[in-house]
Amino acid sequence: MIWLVQDFDLLSVLLRALALSLEALTVGGVIVLLVITSSSRSDPAARAAVRKFVSRFALALAVVQTLAAAESAIMLIGGGSNLALRDVVAASFFRADCVLAVAALALFFLIRRGKDWFAGVAGIAIVGASTALSHAASRVDGRPVLLLLTVAHHLGSAAWMGGLASLLVALRSTVDARKIHPMSERFSRLAIASVAALVLAGIGMAWFFVGSWKAMYGTSYGLMLLAKVYLFLLALGLGASNFWLVRSTRSDPAPTLARLRRLSEAEIGLGFTAILAAASITSQAPAIDLARQELPTRHEIVARLSWKTPALQSPKISEMPKFGPLKAHLEDVSFTGGSQESEIGRKWSEYNHQWAGLIVLAAGSLALVSRFKGQRWASNWPLLFIALAIFIVIRADADAWPLGPRSFWASFAESDVLQHRLYALLIVCFAIFEWAVETGRLDSEKAALVFPALCAIGGALLLTHTHATGNIKDELFAEMSHTPVALLGATAGWGRWVELRGTELDPSATRRSAVIRIASWIWPLCLVLVGLILLNYRES
Repeated sequence: MIWLVQDFDLLSVLLRALALSLEALTVGGVIVLLVITSSSRSDPAARAAVRKFVSRFALALAVVQTLAAAESAIMLIGGGSNLALRDVVAASFFRADCVLAVAALALFFLIRRGKDWFAGVAGIAIVGASTALSHAASRVDGRPVLLLLTVAHHLGSAAWMGGLASLLVALRSTVDARKIHPMSERFSRLAIASVAALVLAGIGMAWFFVGSWKAMYGTSYGLMLLAKVYLFLLALGLGASNFWLVRSTRSDPAPTLARLRRLSEAEIGLGFTAILAAASITSQAPAIDLARQELPTRHEIVARLSWKTPALQSPKISEMPKFGPLKAHLEDVSFTGGSQESEIGRKWSEYNHQWAGLIVLAAGSLALVSRFKGQRWASNWPLLFIALAIFIVIRADADAWPLGPRSFWASFAESDVLQHRLYALLIVCFAIFEWAVETGRLDSEKAALVFPALCAIGGALLLTHTHATGNIKDELFAEMSHTPVALLGATAGWGRWVELRGTELDPSATRRSAVIRIASWIWPLCLVLVGLILLNYRES
């Protein structure tokens, strides 16, 4: 069982992220049914489509939460804690998992039978059980206030992001086009209230969980919270564009629906990336609990971020530390907080990141050049990422196949190796598809969306790539390199998505809108910035 501990840590975060996303889609859909499409002015076909949409996610939530409960039980029973099954079943978090799964299953049956108001009660139970799994439930000071703030935060994100997804389903299924604008306007008012609830609840939770500006910029928890704020602001900007679009257009609803879909898809994607960041936050200790320890100073952070000329020199594999048995290695990393990187190991890691940065910088620069007229030769830039994928497989993990003593399959017991191999696979898929699209060899709208989808997914997954070393400064400095890359990856993916979908959904437009023009330049610029960040990567 110890061989799977590292993967269980990653699996726990991913299951929590998936559960939070499904919760937002399910509860948000119920809110749309009760508030947006409940009026007699709404189309019955739209209500039926939303019910079908919500029921699927409710069933998925029940399954995922059951898996999360099983994963927690297996982790505790087989992870060296000496807990029996009866001890796990008696734990409050396990009971909350079970309540959430049962409530989601109940909501599935109620929605299928058209019992929307009873489904609303099940939705409240889902939010309550999910709140019981948050940091708020484990606090002693200010617990009632924190629980209320967390509930407001969950409802706000569900009404905004999950509700927006259901709104798009309703608009697409509406038979009478005259009912598109009334539903859109009602949702706009709901979204404004949801954003207000999110902001106020977020500020209150930050006050309790962070406590000071120093803890905000001096801890991994605070840095991840800032990442959520960044994603929130991007999504809010797209939401504002949709709001003014609905308010200013009242004639032909078809172009309005096309533009709403274009921006709303990216808005939803950024919102759910923020939800994944929230899941990553729940796996970390609140910043206020670390405030009494030695946090990095502003001078240390500025020094860490300052530019340093890359060395681009690698230690020999024979100079790397000798690696012991895999079981002993995993026990050390899992239960002692990890060991300190040796000087050789540090240079090895910096070399890997900096050369990867050079490849990404070159690809991003060529992508920028390809935006200019007459520079079609630069459209071959995606091929550089195949070299990056090969580099990652060979160099990312010195103790794993093909350079290290760990065999190919045994290496996957370490979550870092698993993530690196997954990233390499995503990069190869991206490179092949995007090269074919950029050079005109593949004329498919769906194929063109592979690049933005993989960028967005890769950026979101990178937010789960935590570094639990037991040292606050080391953890923060590692996250200071990885988190900006994750955010830029998500920004690049959804920027490209907006550009492509804008042309696909609104082909009759004679001139591209300002949002599309901006998005077409943002995503290659993000690739350039990712390259520069990696080129300046340091372990300490």
